[in-house]
Parts: sequence; C-alpha cells; structure tokens
Amino acid sequence: MSLPRARIVVALVIAILATACAPGPDVGGSGSATATIPPSSTTSVVPPTTVPDEGAPEGLGPQAGPPELFPVDPADLPPVDFVDGRIAFHGATAAIRSGKVTTDLVIDTLPAQPTWSRDGSRLAVVALDGREPTISIFDGETGDPLFTNPTDRLYYFLSWSHDGTRIAALGGEIDENGTPRTVLDLLDADGTVVQSDVASAGSLYVAWDLGDLRLVAHADDRLLRVDPDGTATDIGAAGLQFFAPKWIPQTDDILVVADIEGSDYLVRRTVNGLDTLQSLGEADTEIGISVNPDGRVAAISRNFEVEGGEGAERIGLPAVFPQTATTMSGAIEILDLETGTRVEVFSGLNLWAEWNPQGTHLLIYEAGTAPESEAEEDAEFDTGTWWVYEHDPTAFEPNPPVEVVTFSPTPTFARSYLAFGDQYIESPRLWSPDGTRFVYAEVTDAGSLVRTGDIDGADTPTTVGAGEVGFWSPGT
Repeated sequence: MSLPRARIVVALVIAILATACAPGPDVGGSGSATATIPPSSTTSVVPPTTVPDEGAPEGLGPQAGPPELFPVDPADLPPVDFVDGRIAFHGATAAIRSGKVTTDLVIDTLPAQPTWSRDGSRLAVVALDGREPTISIFDGETGDPLFTNPTDRLYYFLSWSHDGTRIAALGGEIDENGTPRTVLDLLDADGTVVQSDVASAGSLYVAWDLGDLRLVAHADDRLLRVDPDGTATDIGAAGLQFFAPKWIPQTDDILVVADIEGSDYLVRRTVNGLDTLQSLGEADTEIGISVNPDGRVAAISRNFEVEGGEGAERIGLPAVFPQTATTMSGAIEILDLETGTRVEVFSGLNLWAEWNPQGTHLLIYEAGTAPESEAEEDAEFDTGTWWVYEHDPTAFEPNPPVEVVTFSPTPTFARSYLAFGDQYIESPRLWSPDGTRFVYAEVTDAGSLVRTGDIDGADTPTTVGAGEVGFWSPGT
C-alpha cells in the first residue's frame, strides 16, 4: 500500500523537530528539583502514529510502498559471522538468516513489522491479505509457522513484553467523528487479542516495564500506566516535547517530558501515582530518549534549525522527504540520570540512537541533506551515515564517535522506521546480541539489500539478503 507523500511529510515535521535542552533555572547543584505534575491544560499535537487515508493507517506504517523484487540466490551469499541470534528481513517476502542458512517464512501476502520476542524464540509478522489484516507467529529458530490470526485493524507497531507472554500492538481507526485515532491492543503470544481498545488517542506511544507485565503509554498529553489486567490508569500530565517514554532498569521510574508550571522539562518520575518528579533540564521542543541498559545514563537526541527557513513551521526533513529553505543540525548528549549532568557526544541531524545490549556503544543514524528541488525527490534516496559512539561508564568523558558506513537507506526503512526511531528502539532491533555488529538495509546498484556492519567500520559490510528492512534477534 502506498502512503501519500504529503501526509508523511506532515508526520515527519512533527517527528523530527527538536531542540537543545539546557538545565532549568530551578535545578540545584545536584541537577534536580521537585514539583507536582499539574493537571492537563494543553491541546495535544497529533503526531505521526496515525493519519489514515481511505481507511489505511500511516505513520508507523508497515510499508512505504510495494517493494521491488531483487532476486538474490542465498547460496551465492557469504556466511554471516553470527555469534548469536538471527536476522529477520523482508521485502516482497520474509525470511530468517542464520550463518549461511536462509529460511523463507510462509506468508501468502506482503509481510511487514517483523518483531522478535525478547528471547528470540518467536517472531511476529503483520500481513495484509486484501483488506483483511492478519498477524502470524513463527518459531524464531526454525522459521516454522506456529499461529496465524485475523486482526480487527492493521497493526503498524508491535512490541513483545519482556516475559514473552504479551504483545503490545498499535493500529489505526477512525472514530465516530471521523477523527483518526491510534489504538492499543494487547495480544497473547500466539497473536490472539486479549484486551482490545486498552487505550486510544490521536498520539500514542508505549513502552514495556523491563521487570513486570505492565506498560506506560504517552497518550496525547497524558501519561497512562497499563497494568497486567489491561486497566489503564491516568498518572498525570505529559509535556508535548517528546514521543516515546523510556523505563529506567531496576526501578519503577520512567524518563519523560512533563509540564512544570507551564514549561516542559525532561524528568525522571515514578509510575506509581502523581508523585514528585526530578527535573533533568528544560525541553523547549521535541527530544528523543534512549536509556542505557545500566540505568545510569541516557542518550538524549535533539535536532534543530540552524539557519534559513521562514520560522518554526518550516523545519528540515531527512533526504527522502526533501524540502527547501531550512538547514537542520542536531546533537546527542549523554545524561547522568542521578545528577542531570550532560556531555555532548555527537553533532549532526540524527534520527536513530540505539544502545547495544551491553550498553557500551550507541548506534547513531545521521541524516543526509535534502535534494535542492522537489523534482529530485524520486531520483534517488540521499545518503545517511551510521556512527558508533563508545561509552565509558567509568569516566564521564566523551569519546569521538566512529563513522562506520555511509549508505542510501531503503524507502521502507527511511519512511516507516527512521522517522519513528524513538519508538522502535523500545524493542530489540538493529544490534547483534553480542553488541559487535548491526543490521541495516540500503539501496544499491544490485537492488535493495540487507547488510551487517561492524562496530568500528573495519570490516566490509556483509550482505544478508535482498530486502527492505532487517532486524537482529536477541540471543537464545
């Protein structure tokens, strides 16, 4: 299904806009302050999770358009140096690759959203059969089909609970007033709906508790805690300057943006009620959050206009959605979650920041610049670059990031995933389980290929197969 360019551009305008975050004036020597979360008094901007066109959802969409067919014989591909885990990838078909073995998945129609369970034992795949969406569950090791179930809506984001018993599924609907909404359903491990319509909002982003069967959701301008029985409890107002909340390991705390006396601040707060919160700096516009697995620091992504343009309404977009007049840049800071201390580790327009499982390295996608005219928009996809930042937890000092590979992202990955990286890093995605390699998809002279790159760019990328998107499984 083809997603209309104009509406995706509007979605990306909201998704990419960000700004610098300096500590607020009420932050003391420790970098923290306390305040009570006030009731909501603002109207939410509708971000890009759902902007339907003729009943089909956009935003976190499973496809940016039907992928082209690129015949690549798996027997001709070199083996992939797997320490652990496997790679699921899809284009016109879907497959699992391990070493030199490629296993095709049995799906009768266009696959999307291949999503690994947290232990890699199962793989969920969304498929659209005409106008009847389904979700299929496969054995993560053998690729054998386990279950296929019809769904009431087309899901465009999936995320497994950490114990592997539930799947949070976001899909779109049109309410009785003709307004597009994003809906959260909870599925069990075979893809059957357990709780439907758990939450509904124009803007809805979710994250699983790392140690319990509960969720936190950012629904418009409210924060919700979803308990194991599916009950959604409003736990206070949220600021508008972020999308996906993030849990802090080994705690009941989340990292979000909250409204404190009319200004938005990045805060650490509990999910157990309307408690006080710790301010970690002001957030003037949208930011992205990625918490390190050690729970001590977080990577804070921000992007901003640096020159040109006609004001805040005209912001820069990644190269696949070109526009003129505005020049964008950005930065990534490492934030100490106890003191609020920050250090900048990367400078550039960034759309993806994902820690490896060990928390030692951060994978960063830097967007290329847009073509100068709209006539060029379909000529080719501009380049992006993967960078890797090495984090030293014993010394809060920045290391220079390493430029690993420059490439042209595939249309599906660029349009349907990169723009929403802040949500997608909630699930295990691009890093190998041992944290030394990552997977990505690029447009080449030979077609759209899924490849792996290494942590320091020393090795030549290895081709996994032909496809639009690839994701690495956790270890098993």
